[in-house]
Amino acid sequence: MDGYGELCAWFYDLDKPTAPELSFAWFAGALPSGLILEPMCGSGRFLVPLLQRGFNVEGCDPSPAMLARCREKLAAAGLETRIWQASLAELEPADYDAAFIPAGSFCLLHDPAEAREGLKRLHGALKPEGVLLLEFEPPYGAGDWPGQTTRVVSQGGTQIRLVSRQHYDPQTQIESYENRYELRQSGRLLRTEDEVLRLRCYTPEQMEAELRAAGFSEIVIEHQDFGWVAQARRSSDADAGTAGR
Repeated sequence: MDGYGELCAWFYDLDKPTAPELSFAWFAGALPSGLILEPMCGSGRFLVPLLQRGFNVEGCDPSPAMLARCREKLAAAGLETRIWQASLAELEPADYDAAFIPAGSFCLLHDPAEAREGLKRLHGALKPEGVLLLEFEPPYGAGDWPGQTTRVVSQGGTQIRLVSRQHYDPQTQIESYENRYELRQSGRLLRTEDEVLRLRCYTPEQMEAELRAAGFSEIVIEHQDFGWVAQARRSSDADAGTAGR
């Protein structure tokens, strides 16, 4: 993943200042009590309001720019929790009661080997019977893509313009985005930032197979009003050893 720099994080916060209402309500209702991990927490649009509701949530993310935004939100809300820079592949074994990845962020691990390693790391970060909640994107039709889009967000006299060239390959189920962010003030171009993002889509059957191969059990996949979500539990070590056989 080559993205989520400073302008991207700024644009993201202005464009998506809060978690989607339906998605947030579902995750808040499905998460158990105890210590919760949100890997890929981004700028904290789920993490911060969950803390405000009394959940005990920690978070990590590979993007320093996103974590900086998250820390700003925590400070503004008078909240404290542990957040740190790490990718899913860098997760250490732990004893979380639950972990969750909303908004399809897991799909950013477009390389199959990287995604499988991420799921194994998530399995290892949970205590026995710990719960994983994961939102994912399903495959699309080849004709469902606009090719190029342009969006602009503003803050005071500052504007950030995003021009995104988009492509979807139905054979590999990969979404590709070539993005350019343009920072302007009073119409004058100050900075640009380029990024390339790729996301891998999953059918429900594919996601269930990946979770089972990583050692998860009691897998339930549902289509909610906001999208597809998977719920799974960490298997015991003995069960994990037979997963996928």
